Amino acid sequence: MNNSKLRLLYLLDLFRKHTNEYHPLKMPEIIDYLESHDLYAERKSIYSDINALKAWGLDILYSTKEPLGYFLVSSDFDTIEVKILIDAISSSEFLTKKKTDSLNERLLSLLNEYDQTEIKKQILLNPKKFKNEQVYYTLETLQNAIINNESIEFKYFDMIENQEKKYRKNADFYTLVPYALLYENQRYYCIGYSLKYNSFSHYRVDKMDNIQCIGKIEKIRFSLSKYQSTNFNMSIGQVETITLDVDESLISTVFDSFGRDVIIQSLKHGTYTITIQTTCSLPFISWLLQFKTKIKVISPQSLIDEITHLLKEMLTHYTN
Repeated sequence: MNNSKLRLLYLLDLFRKHTNEYHPLKMPEIIDYLESHDLYAERKSIYSDINALKAWGLDILYSTKEPLGYFLVSSDFDTIEVKILIDAISSSEFLTKKKTDSLNERLLSLLNEYDQTEIKKQILLNPKKFKNEQVYYTLETLQNAIINNESIEFKYFDMIENQEKKYRKNADFYTLVPYALLYENQRYYCIGYSLKYNSFSHYRVDKMDNIQCIGKIEKIRFSLSKYQSTNFNMSIGQVETITLDVDESLISTVFDSFGRDVIIQSLKHGTYTITIQTTCSLPFISWLLQFKTKIKVISPQSLIDEITHLLKEMLTHYTN
């Protein structure tokens, strides 16, 4: 290979991996680095190489204050951007420790050695990480099916004692047209359309097994954002319009849980009436009950009845 072209590649690697604002390199250090890789050149040629990298778009500056030298100002990813991605990967349960370490190392390679050292000190892995990588490959299969407009069949299971799989529907296959993969509550969900029931539903990817693509199909229109907003914590149930009286101290919590599109009306004495659309499910009822008397369901009556019945059952359970 042409010596000057190879020299450019080594200089690019040098600036990306071994410099930042606090660790610039002087020309003698740059020359020593190149010579350690059997690349020899005069200062004039190296200056020309640096200018070529700058013209190509690399943000290289020369510090005129101590410490003196050349350094790369910015790279494709800022340090904080890489940290955010690493934290997300490290906290994800579905990724094994092996896969997490592999992904983190690839992300760290985007940083210089000094920033790598600092980020490594702050990596904390989720202790609940999965032990096998099957979920990772299941996601890959599902994503390919979504891209290629293919329907799938699969078995769905629950974990029982001794961590054994107990398949639902007598281990019969489910059929689904997958539309999207959604990450929520430390889990991936496959959202799809059931031709048997003519409706959309979702399944936890880590509970899907024996997935097979069974053919192409024409898809109908689907809104992922609408589906997510009306399925509280990815629970399954009837979507209803729900009106709540909410204490003003919980307004921020409501926005966090349902977004900024809720209908809100101010009442007297620090209370607000809020209207949302979501599933009337046990997870939603549990969410309501954690706030005790600071939230009250105004409608629908069916939800009020369900909560009342649940509370009576619990009272009987704990008092008998």
